[in-house]
Amino acid sequence: MPGAHRRGLPLALVASAILASGCGTSESDQVRAKVEQFLRAAQRKDYKTLCSQVLAPSLLSRFVSVNLPCEEGLRIALAGVENPTLAIGRISVNGSHASAITLTGASGQQSSLDAIQLVKTGNGWRVQSLGSPVSAAGRPSKK
Repeated sequence: MPGAHRRGLPLALVASAILASGCGTSESDQVRAKVEQFLRAAQRKDYKTLCSQVLAPSLLSRFVSVNLPCEEGLRIALAGVENPTLAIGRISVNGSHASAITLTGASGQQSSLDAIQLVKTGNGWRVQSLGSPVSAAGRPSKK
């Protein structure tokens, strides 16, 4: 039936749009995407994106507490980081909190196995802390 094919096309387009917008993706996939966005922005030294789309309000408030604009604080903190790399391992999601076990590195720096902590906000997942120690079992250590 020629008409059946045409009726299915709009449905396929809507389904594609929903998948592309992030709807229907798992929490774990969303966390992974945020960690990947963090890496891309850090590689490009895109401090604006890091401040507006990646970092959690709790991290942003630390800059405010010392009267330092976020972008300037990141410029200082990442000044010596060249060619950062990051491999994402296990992701754990527990309600509005998540962690991603990562292997990070940069030119001239020793690689490190760490956990990136994320929190779910009204604007999606945001990085809450970087470099939490990882236990021998591959889980973020409790402080």
